[in-house]
Amino acid sequence: MKYFMLNQQIINKQKNILTMNKKFYLVLIPLLIAGCGNKEEKETTDIVSPIVNSAIVDISEVVGVGKVEPEDEIISLAAAAGGVVKEIYHYDGDSITIDEPLVRLDDELELIRVNQLRSQVASQKSQIEIDRLNLNESEVRLANKKKLLESVKKLAEKGAESIQTLDDLETEVTALKLAVEKNTALVKLSESRLGELTQQLRYADAEAERKILRSPYNGILLELHIEKGRAVNQFEPFAEVAPSGPLTVKTEVDELFASRLSNGLDAEIRYVGSDSAIAHGTVIFISPYLKKKSLFSEKASEQEDRLVREVRIKLDENAGLILNSKVEAVILLKNN
Repeated sequence: MKYFMLNQQIINKQKNILTMNKKFYLVLIPLLIAGCGNKEEKETTDIVSPIVNSAIVDISEVVGVGKVEPEDEIISLAAAAGGVVKEIYHYDGDSITIDEPLVRLDDELELIRVNQLRSQVASQKSQIEIDRLNLNESEVRLANKKKLLESVKKLAEKGAESIQTLDDLETEVTALKLAVEKNTALVKLSESRLGELTQQLRYADAEAERKILRSPYNGILLELHIEKGRAVNQFEPFAEVAPSGPLTVKTEVDELFASRLSNGLDAEIRYVGSDSAIAHGTVIFISPYLKKKSLFSEKASEQEDRLVREVRIKLDENAGLILNSKVEAVILLKNN
């Protein structure tokens, strides 16, 4: 019996030791996990790159992708009037001068109206001449009657002429005065009518002139969008024109470097992906505000992560660059 009780006590002690070991392990395991986690977090923190402050980074150049344009940009010409294309005077690639006709629309009705009004204007000028002659005639007759009336008055005072003769002359003088006033009014009316016809003629000439689509610039006709016999709507774009003048490169610089730019900075122009400069230029324009990226975007409404600042670079030489071609603009900041 004593032996059995002794064994039972030994078994109970072993159970107590196992229970204590389990509790120790339960406390130790979370501590080990926490320690490993802190180590990994520390290692992760050690490899995170520091935040770059663009204001203190020392850079010597800023690169932007741009396109080649004339200094006055490529202009899209719109039709001042609608109609059917009757004649085409210039085609893609032609040199053009200011006010030179490019296209003529069907203007038959407008020219008929112009000719009618020119004829009416000529007739009205003749009518004015007739009215002025009538006025001059009535004024001469009035002057003669007035002289005769003065003579008859003197004779009547001496009893050499009758009162009836005097009264008749006074009536004639009054009638001639009214005739002069009438002819004067007719001259003014004819002149007013001539003014109206002249304005109508000017309007008709302008309408006919609108049927001739002219170049507002000296330059090169890049592309004509219309063909002979095709209908053109009013204000519809019909051609693209490159005005004469030096070439420029329009580019966009990320907002991160926008504050570093200034007019007068030197720039190198390169083909995209090349290290060789094909042209040199000077910054002549910097946009006063930041905007969404627009150059070479897929869509006009495409969402952009960053804003950009538009820059225009005037090239020192032509360098054979093709208008609207894609290039890299390297702006040198050494002048800052």
